[in-house]
Amino acid sequence: SISKNKRGKQAPFETRVEMCTLLIKNVPKVTVSEVERICFEKAAAGLNEEQKSKVRVGTADILAMLTTNEPNVEFTWALGADTFLDLASGKWRRTDEVFELVGHRMVVFKRLFEGTDLGKGKINDGKKYEQDHDKLLRESAEKWSKLDEDGNPTIRIVSIPSLTDASSSTVRKTSDEIKLQELLTDDVLSF
Repeated sequence: SISKNKRGKQAPFETRVEMCTLLIKNVPKVTVSEVERICFEKAAAGLNEEQKSKVRVGTADILAMLTTNEPNVEFTWALGADTFLDLASGKWRRTDEVFELVGHRMVVFKRLFEGTDLGKGKINDGKKYEQDHDKLLRESAEKWSKLDEDGNPTIRIVSIPSLTDASSSTVRKTSDEIKLQELLTDDVLSF
């Protein structure tokens, strides 16, 4: 597979940055941020190598740094539906803090299930899986959303018909070269 599983087994930061840079090089107005590295360097400043090896920088740390550095910016976090569901269900460390740091402002991108491998092996009926997934997504958004000054929910779910099943989880889990060729650019594959 292209990289290992999560929890300290990912490809090194520099490798992930390079792969992301290659992946989006032809996407206008999109850049790769190294804010994770900057946050780590701040957290590890003054520590010896053994102590640095134990420093973990997570989403809450990065958001805290960004909101501290830019106190007049109202950040909105864009993330995929599966990631949002993991966050909303409390699978992340500091879940409440992550929501608070972005003022509960999120755009959740929902991929369409039709024609994808999502749900296969979990439930034989792909349509039922999609309905259950959508219901859970709506309920989670309602639970965590606040109302903005205009009375609108702060968490928006956006369906993107052209969004494929190319997720980082899918890429990490497969060693099928044909599937990887469908999901990634040639530049990333040859990296």
